Formats: sequence, C-alpha cells, structure tokens
Amino acid sequence: MIEPRRVIALFVLAAIVVFASALVPRPATAAMTENQVRANFTAEFGVRVLKVRRSLYDGRAVFLVTVMNPGGDFNEAFQVTTLVVDVETGKLVSGYRHHSSGPRGNQSPSYQTNR
Repeated sequence: MIEPRRVIALFVLAAIVVFASALVPRPATAAMTENQVRANFTAEFGVRVLKVRRSLYDGRAVFLVTVMNPGGDFNEAFQVTTLVVDVETGKLVSGYRHHSSGPRGNQSPSYQTNR
C-alpha cells in the first residue's frame, strides 16, 4: 500500500506540472491578411475578388469578401456575392444558425430591389 503522504506529494507535483504547462506561452495563430484572403479566394474558387473589408459577426472578427463569378455562358456568370470569412482561420462562416426555437435562415442583407 502507498503511504498517504506519498500520494499527496504526487498529487501536488501533478498539480504543479499542470499549472506550469498553462503558463507556457503557445505560438499565436497569425490572423489572415486581406491580401491572403484575396489570393486564396482567387486560387481556390476562380472568382474575381472585388472588395475585402473587416467586420464583426456574432462577436468575432471576420472579413466580408465581395466576389464576382467570371463571365461565360452559364447562369451564374458575373454574379456578385458577399461571403463571410473568419479572420483567424480563413474559413467560410455559415450564415445559418441553430437556436432552441429551430434553425434561423441566413441573416445576410439582401440587395435585391423591391418588386
């Protein structure tokens, strides 16, 4: 059987190690720049980036990226869309959220004319 004093000493040592590891600085993830977002969208999606601007969405920093599809003979040619991109990860942010009352649709502003 292990002595109670030894168990307490091991527990205290483990607590010190956990506390010390929390104090060790971790490398911060570099936030994306507007030029990186522009280059990523152009390369990955083959669209023309018209505008990139910073904003807040649900309390976190995001880029609002306005893109235009290239011209051609398809239905979405020259279509302009604004996408929300997380500044930290560079990933697209979904406009749909689930709440206790059920899913809520995309809350992006609509730029369609009133007809």
